Amino acid sequence: MKSLKKLFVSSIILIVIGFLGLVTISILGNNSLVLTNYGYGRGYMFGYKGFCNTGRGNALLQEGKNLSFETVKDLSQIYIEEYSNNLKITEIMEFSENYYVEVVEEDTGTGAMELLIDKSTGSIFPEYGPNMMWNQKYGMHKRMRTNNFGTDMSIDEKKAIDIANEYLAKSGANEYTENEAERFYGYYTIHTIDNNGNIFGMLSVNGFTGDVWYHNWHGLFIEMQEYD
Repeated sequence: MKSLKKLFVSSIILIVIGFLGLVTISILGNNSLVLTNYGYGRGYMFGYKGFCNTGRGNALLQEGKNLSFETVKDLSQIYIEEYSNNLKITEIMEFSENYYVEVVEEDTGTGAMELLIDKSTGSIFPEYGPNMMWNQKYGMHKRMRTNNFGTDMSIDEKKAIDIANEYLAKSGANEYTENEAERFYGYYTIHTIDNNGNIFGMLSVNGFTGDVWYHNWHGLFIEMQEYD
């Protein structure tokens, strides 16, 4: 009988906890932060209900769905100011599914983070994949790292490009890599090109393991702008 009572009490507690969790998510979702695969938190995703719903961000989004490169750059600039004044935007690429933004550190020239902007809402958030999982300084696991943020990777740029080309050859894709790679903390990101030398997409190579992660969430490449 005591065991049954304990089981009954435990069940009630779990139900209450679950209910409170749903209520909390509902409240947070309606007020400020947007839920992503990585949970709630500043630095993962900001949309109309969060980052872009205040001050300059909200004003910029009044343009609607057709975001210009200038608007994307301004939105990204507001976003990176939340991190540091040592960051700058060096590249924006428009794809059919999203805008991709490359951010580097001004003092070191090392890639800091990669961002995505939703073309239909203007929501800006860290790119999935390597940027979150391999980025030792600005990624998901940054708090678990020491101050040695993967600046001395065992795989150099040339080797990373060779690994990427081997991967593309084995995959049977009619793609090749450009002859340079952007160095981030723990990995490299490289543009891929077609037979005519036109940009097609991109992939990343882990600077320690040589693992390759193709960015298959962009869609078709449309246009790119680079910044000093």
